[in-house]
Amino acid sequence: NINVLAKRYNYPTLKNIKKVYAVAFKYAIRVGYVGDNPVPDILLPNKPLAKPEVQTISDEDFKRLVEGVIKTTDSNNYRAKNAVFSYRAYGMALIIGRYAGLRASEVLGLKKTDFDLENKQLTVQRRVEYARKHSKDIYLTDVLKTQSSKGRVEISGILCEYLKEWFAYNPYDLVICDYKGDLVYPFSMYGRFRKVANELDIDFHFHMLRHTYATELMRSGANPIVVRDLLRHSRVNTTWNVYTHPKREDQRNALDELYSEDEINEEEFSFMLK
Repeated sequence: NINVLAKRYNYPTLKNIKKVYAVAFKYAIRVGYVGDNPVPDILLPNKPLAKPEVQTISDEDFKRLVEGVIKTTDSNNYRAKNAVFSYRAYGMALIIGRYAGLRASEVLGLKKTDFDLENKQLTVQRRVEYARKHSKDIYLTDVLKTQSSKGRVEISGILCEYLKEWFAYNPYDLVICDYKGDLVYPFSMYGRFRKVANELDIDFHFHMLRHTYATELMRSGANPIVVRDLLRHSRVNTTWNVYTHPKREDQRNALDELYSEDEINEEEFSFMLK
């Protein structure tokens, strides 16, 4: 019963369950088990009233966040020295997320050999996985979110410059690692982000960086298919549905650009003045 399942699952999950029912009944009708398909008449509960707008972060807040994350005390103790490297690694993770649109798990799985800085390219081929909330349970896997998530993408010159500086400082193969060169424990990194964001009164979660990257591409006029490929979405519909939330100023700019007042021909429209 869909209503019973609705107490446990959200709308997207219920929608997928309905699809399974539809396939099952379609087969049952074809082989003669049943004569009618009731699935089209099923109304799904919990349907969102409106598509939520994606959250992005401003350049100013992003700069403040990175500066806050990498900032350490002047203490000379061993723990503080280790924090210097780790916090800088966290800052670099933010920069990669912001300028390449990678998911957090993908950022933490990057190796230096994944980058071709000369040709400004990145190959995404692994991510970190953790079965439980313990650092010892973290490992690398080449199983990504979707098949299209794996592949080579172009990256910006500004990201390449950040990476060149970081690679010169970081002696390890992992791009984002702790002071010993080991995989970063995601919850430690998230805890640092949360602490600094709260102190700076910035609403932030890591996936906002991917949203910001995609939203700026779309607003710049980039072809949605190009944006799809940069984000490594499996379908362009995903890109279009998620990242087309034009604001009122976008509407104003589009109209002003299309219908410039300088191009108005008063003679052509003189009937309006009579």
